[in-house]
Amino acid sequence: MRNRFDRLAKDVAQEGLTPVGKVVTNAEVAGETQHADVWYEPDPARASGRERLGLLGRIAATACTIEAYSDTPSADEARACLQKHLGAWRSLAGRERAAEAPFLWIMSTGRPAAVLDGLRVTPMAGWPAGVYEGPGLLRTVVVVLGELPRERSTLLIRLMGGGRVLREAIEELRQLPDDAPERAIAVGPLLRFRSAITGPGPATPEEEEFVMTTQEIVEQFIEQGRKQGMAQGLAEGIAQSTIALYEARFGSMPAALRSAVEAMRDLPTLQKWILLAGTGKREEVDDALSAGSAGRSS
Repeated sequence: MRNRFDRLAKDVAQEGLTPVGKVVTNAEVAGETQHADVWYEPDPARASGRERLGLLGRIAATACTIEAYSDTPSADEARACLQKHLGAWRSLAGRERAAEAPFLWIMSTGRPAAVLDGLRVTPMAGWPAGVYEGPGLLRTVVVVLGELPRERSTLLIRLMGGGRVLREAIEELRQLPDDAPERAIAVGPLLRFRSAITGPGPATPEEEEFVMTTQEIVEQFIEQGRKQGMAQGLAEGIAQSTIALYEARFGSMPAALRSAVEAMRDLPTLQKWILLAGTGKREEVDDALSAGSAGRSS
């Protein structure tokens, strides 16, 4: 059974890659009974957006399958990843014969010695430490998150890890400026996962530690909206922050929704909207804003 923290890794990947291409999580592999964690196909028209993603943006240059492990995958798990990768590769080739062959990226928090030995990997030329490529015929890369340099360009990838790697990445995220693109990408997945693990039922020690580690992120998120509100008029400031957060995550806000947010002056509603804009899926946010607009006009 996969670690619960692997859900967070998939959410970070989806949040970061959706603005620059097509992303499918739990993607069904044609002809197989398994599902890939994340299947991604780049959109050439949005290539410039990959620059803000650091190492994740380099990975996003070609179609790929991403399999993320917040612990360390076994050899059997790596073989299953390869099976899914080859199935996705056949499917892509069937649809687009001229398409560049996709990569498989296996993200491992710890060093998977059996996997690295079995694939006969070597350090990938021109990439940071911790990135290992297998035989060219397989188009497979193993990224050992615990070996990546602790620098801003690798932050989004390290947020896909677990244990010490995740703790350190969250601390670095907390220290970034309020307008950093990494914050706009990562805060939603972190808060959604935090909400999921604080529900009914016992929490593991790692989950309890995650809640404590992200508490300051939550407080910063709320304080950011408050400060901007004080500078511009509370309601107007929260409204503008909601729009900015929406557009950082999803792209340009539709004109009708922008008008609804700008016209809203009810503080409790705006507070709900800004939290949703930072944590919800686009469809959820659009539905809430549309409903709020309809309520005002009725």
